[in-house]
Amino acid sequence: MPIDSITMTCFRSHSKTEMIFGPGINVIWGENGSGKTSVLEAIYILSTGRSFKTNRLVETINEKAEAVRIVGEFKNTNTNKEIVFGQTRDQRRKITINNSPTNAKGLLLENRAVLLSPEEQEITKGTPGSRRRFFDRLFSTVSKEYLSTLIDYTKTLKQRNALLKTKDPNKQLDLWDGRLVEKADKIWNQRKVFLDGFSKCLNETSKTYKDEGVTVSLLKKEEKPTTETFLFELKKARQKELITQRTSVGPHRDEYSFSFNKKQIKTYGSQGEHKIALVIIKLAEYLFVKKETNQTPTLLLDDLFAKLDFERSDAVLALLEKKTQTIITNTDLVDIQKHGINLSNPKNKDFHLQRPCKN
Repeated sequence: MPIDSITMTCFRSHSKTEMIFGPGINVIWGENGSGKTSVLEAIYILSTGRSFKTNRLVETINEKAEAVRIVGEFKNTNTNKEIVFGQTRDQRRKITINNSPTNAKGLLLENRAVLLSPEEQEITKGTPGSRRRFFDRLFSTVSKEYLSTLIDYTKTLKQRNALLKTKDPNKQLDLWDGRLVEKADKIWNQRKVFLDGFSKCLNETSKTYKDEGVTVSLLKKEEKPTTETFLFELKKARQKELITQRTSVGPHRDEYSFSFNKKQIKTYGSQGEHKIALVIIKLAEYLFVKKETNQTPTLLLDDLFAKLDFERSDAVLALLEKKTQTIITNTDLVDIQKHGINLSNPKNKDFHLQRPCKN
């Protein structure tokens, strides 16, 4: 559902900022330090319940304030939703949708947004955990069932890990192994379906994004084990796990990697190849969300033109459909005009932010 307006109070450098967005391309421009990326961060928090800049949301509170408040109005033809996020320095948090309390997980299925920012480069450059988190968030965004399955598996995993820390865990480990296998089987089955769908979107996007035969594909290190195989792996790893006190096998250890022109990008990719691959992955994410939900997500593009050359950034904009709400940050309007974005179109808007004065 497109975002119609946002009000940020005591959010980072914004003492109070209000914006009313258009349904087309919205450009937020201004010098570095003017709070452009913070606007995308606030929208992202309202869409996911988390920040892409920090794991501690208390850090988003303005240094002169004790609490932050973000209010977003989301509208489509038939529905209006008001989402409010509040956070205090003493870690009290309140999230509501149309005045009804919810939590961060409750936001995932509400207003879908796809983010392209420097922080997202962890998807190609980071640890296997970075890619697992990317896919878990993506699949949770399109499927309530997957989110529920993931929560169940995580709870079971935590309980098994807690048992491993007790004095005599062996008496109950067989029971918890069976429960973990049951939850793992469900999550592996659902992951396979969604990974197949995402791979198709990735292949489609790679072919559309014409760049001298560039292909980006997903490589799965391991196939889903059978129930018997997974039980065997758990028993085989038991002695080691009694020492480490952590479960070492299961869906939480799955590894995925991306290839670029048939080479593993994390190991062999250049800086430029990482940037191109990330753009293709994020556009595939956009396409995947749209296909799975029949809804068009809002695109959040942070400093797009500084990260890619003219032809590649132009290719990104060419792939955007006219009905896609897009919010772009940039230092000025020169690049915007070069790419032929018509800001006089009533569906498009621009916002000029200035760096706040320090007293």
